[in-house]
Amino acid sequence: MLTASLVIFDLNLSEDIMKILLIGHSVFDTIVRNEMTTNSPGGIFYSARQIQLLCSYDDELFLLTQTDNSTKEYFIPVYSKFNCDFIEEVEAIPAVKLIVDDKKERREIYANISTKLNIDKIDFSKFDAILINMITGSDINLDDLKFIRSNTSAIIFFDVHTLSRPMNENGERVFTVIQNFSEWAQNIEILQANENEFNTLGEFDSEYDRARYLLKQGVKIILLTKGVLGAKIFYMQNDEMMSYFISANKIINANTVGCGDVFGASFFYNYIRNRNVYQSLSFAINKTEDFLKEKIG
Repeated sequence: MLTASLVIFDLNLSEDIMKILLIGHSVFDTIVRNEMTTNSPGGIFYSARQIQLLCSYDDELFLLTQTDNSTKEYFIPVYSKFNCDFIEEVEAIPAVKLIVDDKKERREIYANISTKLNIDKIDFSKFDAILINMITGSDINLDDLKFIRSNTSAIIFFDVHTLSRPMNENGERVFTVIQNFSEWAQNIEILQANENEFNTLGEFDSEYDRARYLLKQGVKIILLTKGVLGAKIFYMQNDEMMSYFISANKIINANTVGCGDVFGASFFYNYIRNRNVYQSLSFAINKTEDFLKEKIG
């Protein structure tokens, strides 16, 4: 059920200046799809690119990530639009081989294991909103998240991403239940996961049971992406769990790498501007479709 007060289609975004921080590893992708191989910047790059496209001129954008000399040129066109005080230079950022199959979850094989991002020099109290994308799963740890939450009143958006897939001995990611995820959830306002990632957030009989539990832990909004089908949102209203699903238009022959990041960044930015869950969900799906069409050319 969706209340009429949430069905708002015309954009009426706040014009206040926002201070926004993005956190996540940069990676260099080798994408294998349909026997074709392409190289591209990846990881937090997609989130950063989308936020930069959506933000107002006066917004202040900050980025906590890592770069290296050999691939930096791929990231500079986007990262140069951000305050770079928190970007750390390392010997080598992660290299990820993405084997994409349009009918199932992609495989990810890692090289150049990354070190945890350093949060020590950041005054989190000055930010209005913080987007954390667990690109490698080791971007930050639970203690870091607790520290961030205790030092800011900002909205925290958290994309589970690769936290759901520890690395095996071959450098390949395997979906595994996160035993202590309730502690992560207690420090998050907006949570995003795809269906496979969502299944790692505790052992429950249904997605509704899992969503209800996470909302009781303190999460305010859950975004559950369902690939080409669309996305579902869960949230509490008057002590009742609400959910809404919006379908997506199927776009043929699209490379979907980065779609979840674009979706999350679009929802995040729209929501911190208007605080309307339905409008932000619709906006995020539309922007993701635009991203797919752009990749097809």
